[in-house]
Amino acid sequence: MPAPKLHAECEPDYVYVIYIRASRQAVWAALTDNKTERSWWVGTRMESTFQPGGTLAFMKQGKADVRGEILEREDPARLTYTFHVEGPGPQHDEGPTIVEYQLEQFEDTTKLTVIHSNLKKGGRVVQAISGGWPIVLSGLKTFLEGGEPLHFAPRTSQKN
Repeated sequence: MPAPKLHAECEPDYVYVIYIRASRQAVWAALTDNKTERSWWVGTRMESTFQPGGTLAFMKQGKADVRGEILEREDPARLTYTFHVEGPGPQHDEGPTIVEYQLEQFEDTTKLTVIHSNLKKGGRVVQAISGGWPIVLSGLKTFLEGGEPLHFAPRTSQKN
């Protein structure tokens, strides 16, 4: 499956690394869970088979918030997909970006690296994910390490 068209001028890739005291398989299972509404992902449920060429929808309160396509999958080490904010609005108009998860096992801990690329220079998507990924990944870490899900006050929604 070909990657989306790249922006002529891009922000640097957004890279977030987090260490989670859980097996790589447990982190992979949480990231590819398509059955439950995930409290650690701010109540989002993923609709996908997570197979290359398949679609992906981030469902929140019964509506798709983000859509994409699975580009690559290497269980349980790597998953790459496109990420396109639903429209209409400025975030949607920026087109699809690319998300890649890399998982590495170190004894009882998994190093999860998230690389979000093809971010339009000066765009709104990079602003949104810069606040979003830390919340999501901190929630995942807390969840997998046996804690209560993190609860955040609803963020003031920026216009797409």
